[in-house]
Amino acid sequence: MGNIEINDLARDFYKAVSFRNEKAPDLSQLQILFFGDGILVNNSFQHPIGFTAESFVSALESDIAEGNMDQFIQHELHAKTEVFGKLAQRISVYEYNLGEETSGRLPRGVNYMQFVQVDGNWRILSVAWCDENEDNLIPQEYMQ
Repeated sequence: MGNIEINDLARDFYKAVSFRNEKAPDLSQLQILFFGDGILVNNSFQHPIGFTAESFVSALESDIAEGNMDQFIQHELHAKTEVFGKLAQRISVYEYNLGEETSGRLPRGVNYMQFVQVDGNWRILSVAWCDENEDNLIPQEYMQ
């Protein structure tokens, strides 16, 4: 049963962070998925960038206001989840589109997601991600 709930949580996470038409994600829809304030870490650049659910949405709102982003659509391609008691971890391969016309494959990356069970319900503890690049390719075993 835990895996079904975790699958639903992961799907809901991708839905909650995706947006179109310069309308930032709904903070309440994202916060409800997390235990506490949530921990989100983008480690795609030289130094990690950490967020809470609230500061993540604020950063997106700023990017939209500054004209740097008008949409972000992300979805899961493949995942593997391990559960032990009231803990779980998921390796989630994603692809995303910033709204630009694309020819060929969309950019991809990997989310490492941790979950905790609280009062019988699963919540996301943290999400850390890194986008794929020429020096950092997604391992084939993550795609199966």
